[in-house]
Amino acid sequence: MKRAAAIVFALALAACHHNERLADAAAEGNAAAQYEYGRRLLGGGKGLSANPHQAALWLTAASLRGHAKAQSLLGWCYAVGRGVEKSPAKSRRWYEASARQGSAVACLELAKSSLREHCEPDAAHWLQPLAEAGFPGPQNVLGKLLLLDKGGAIPQAEAQRYLRFAAMNGDAEACLLMSYCYAKGIGVPKNTTLMNSWLRLAAQQGNPTAAGIVSPPRGGGSELK
Repeated sequence: MKRAAAIVFALALAACHHNERLADAAAEGNAAAQYEYGRRLLGGGKGLSANPHQAALWLTAASLRGHAKAQSLLGWCYAVGRGVEKSPAKSRRWYEASARQGSAVACLELAKSSLREHCEPDAAHWLQPLAEAGFPGPQNVLGKLLLLDKGGAIPQAEAQRYLRFAAMNGDAEACLLMSYCYAKGIGVPKNTTLMNSWLRLAAQQGNPTAAGIVSPPRGGGSELK
């Protein structure tokens, strides 16, 4: 029992010393230390009590030095009013700064905000880097936006390409939309065989719409009702 208590005390002491070194580095202008110290202060833990206001100050310091993760986290702070006064405009500004440095989190938040505001071309702009990076969800959403011609003047073949990526990564809704593309000849030639193949795959992946169309196997593969 005494040994366990001694270990806990030693760990707490080590965390305290580490936080002191982190604070010193942050005070000296190290952006990575400013971000990490601010992140810890934001929610507390690792030997620190939560101090959202102080956390926001450190995150701002790191953000002004171009730290992408700090910019994204500061964008969240302004979005929810954590440690700072809530400000959608400042939230977007910091998210955009982070997204321009390739932050997937910032791109996703900007895309969601644009969709809520019905600014589909902006949403498509922020979804595109995520889609190119291979995220199935953004690929699916971007493909749907482009199919509906709400993502700007991008060919339907490009929309179909993103849907294919998402479908091949196991996105059931994307599989269903691929079936629709082959049924209507959107971005690809009409092809009943491929339409049925994608429809069956969507059903196998658990899409309820596809499952309601494809009948159970009867002595062979699934058949369309």
